[in-house]
Amino acid sequence: MSAKQHKNATTTPEIRAFIHDSELPTAVLARLLKISESTVRKWRKRETVEDASHVPKHFKTTLSLQQQYVVVQLRTRLMLSLDELLVVCRQFINENTSRAGLQRCLKRHGVSKLADIDPAGELIKLEQQVTVAIKDNSSDQVLKSVVSPEAMSEVLNQLRIEAAEKNNTSELADHARSAKARSLTCSDVVQVSVTTLPVLDKKTTNQHRLLIAHDPDSQWVYVDLYQDDEADAARRYMRYVLKHAPFHIRRLLAANYNEFLSRFRLLSEV
Repeated sequence: MSAKQHKNATTTPEIRAFIHDSELPTAVLARLLKISESTVRKWRKRETVEDASHVPKHFKTTLSLQQQYVVVQLRTRLMLSLDELLVVCRQFINENTSRAGLQRCLKRHGVSKLADIDPAGELIKLEQQVTVAIKDNSSDQVLKSVVSPEAMSEVLNQLRIEAAEKNNTSELADHARSAKARSLTCSDVVQVSVTTLPVLDKKTTNQHRLLIAHDPDSQWVYVDLYQDDEADAARRYMRYVLKHAPFHIRRLLAANYNEFLSRFRLLSEV
C-alpha cells in the first residue's frame, strides 16, 4: 500500500509525473507550476511519484547498540518488567534512559510483551547448566559432569547437614535439624554469567563483555558492560556485592574452576 500524501505537499502525483516526463528547464517548470526549483529537481530524480515513508530513518535514542543489546539480554534472561528494567538501566547502563525510550527499544527488538517471551529457551537452559570437575582418587582421572542448579542446591544442602551433624553436640544436632527443615533451593543461589558481545559497531573492533548477576529470591540485579580486564570487572563486582548486596556470600560455585581461579585470583585484594 502506498504511503499517504503529506499534508504539506505542494505537488500531486499527476504534477510529479509531468515534472518527471517534461524536458523543460528546471527554472521554467518551477515558474510554470509555482513551486521551488529544488522541488522540481527532487521529483525529476525520483523513480516514483508517491511520497516516501514519513517514519524517521534514524531513531533518536540515548542507548548505544551495545547498550540496546544488554537491554534485550536483561529482558529475555531475567524477565524484568518495564519499570524494573528502567531502574536497572538507569543504575548500570545509561542514567539518561527514559521510560518511553526504553519501551520503544523493546518494541523495536520484538520483546515489548513478556507473554511473548519464552523464558525456557534452549540458550537459557544451556546457561543454567553447571559443569563440575570430579577427581577419581583411584585413577587420578578428572571427570566432568554437567548438573543443573537444582542438583547443585541438593549438594549444598547435603554439605550443610553433614557439617552440622559432624559433631554430636546438642547444639549442632539442633542446627542439623533446622538445616534439614530449611533446605536451599536454586532461587537461593545467585546466578552470575559473563558473555562476550558481538561486534555491533563497525567503527570499532573492540569487543564488549557483559557481566550479569541475579538473585532470583530478592530480584537483586548487577550489570557491568565493560571492555577492560576481567579481573577489574571482578573487583568491581565484588566491591559492589560487599557494600550493597542484600545477601551474604557462603560458597562460590564455578562452572570451570581452573578458569575461575586464573581470572579471579586477585579478588583477595578487594
